[in-house]
Amino acid sequence: MRVRELSEIKRLFGSSSSASDPMGVHSKALVVLSYAAWEGFYNECVDTYCDFLQLQGKRVSDAGWKMLVGALGAEFESLRSRDHSAAARRDFVESLRARLICDFTSFDRTTVKARSNLDWEKLDQNFQVLDFDLSPFQVHRNRLDVEVVGWRHGAAHGNAPNLGVLDAASHISLVGQIMSLVSDAFQSAMVEHI
Repeated sequence: MRVRELSEIKRLFGSSSSASDPMGVHSKALVVLSYAAWEGFYNECVDTYCDFLQLQGKRVSDAGWKMLVGALGAEFESLRSRDHSAAARRDFVESLRARLICDFTSFDRTTVKARSNLDWEKLDQNFQVLDFDLSPFQVHRNRLDVEVVGWRHGAAHGNAPNLGVLDAASHISLVGQIMSLVSDAFQSAMVEHI
């Protein structure tokens, strides 16, 4: 669905020239919509992956030890709000017994979802928790931060860079390539859990 959205964005905005759009509205729309497709696709992959793991009856700890971060959110918050007291630490350790064997009905997906600005740093954090390999994305690191996230942030917050020379096809291709890498990462992980 998101890939078709990218194609439609390219069809609608890809052929406009800077002369026919002196305010750069088409370029800004293309950048914002492309980013929305990227972030939305990533979040859909997270949901699909978690749904799959839940259907497989996987424990969170079996899917990945660091995934327990998403199952211990309430416990972390309780520990913090009780100032890491001796009683809070004891209760935290006691809660581990149940959390170590919990399934994905107890997993907080926001732990590995994009909440805003799915840039390199956020992708890296999420992939560390998911225990996914980020190296295939390395070639796109700078363009992800500058062109996909940075331009979208600028367009959305009124500080848009000069997009007069934006190559719509190239931008959409970049977003599509990054989305394809995300898809590959999640699909590979799913195959490992069959």
